[in-house]
Amino acid sequence: THWIVDYKTSSHEGGNLEGFLAAEAERYRGQLARYATLYRAYSGAEVRCALYFPLLQAFVAVDVGA
Repeated sequence: THWIVDYKTSSHEGGNLEGFLAAEAERYRGQLARYATLYRAYSGAEVRCALYFPLLQAFVAVDVGA
C-alpha cells in the first residue's frame, strides 16, 4: 500500500478540533481522490490518502473510494 499524504500548515484556534479535521478531510477529499486516481494508474499500487497537520500533530486518513 502506498500513501499519498498532503501536509497542511493551517492552524486551528477553536474548541472543536475533531470537527475542524473532519471538515478539512471533506474539503480536500476530491483533490486527494484525483491524486489517488493518477498515482494508481501510474504505479498500479494500492493507494490510501491522508492529511497531516504538523502544527496540530494530527494525521487524518481520508477515504477516497477505490
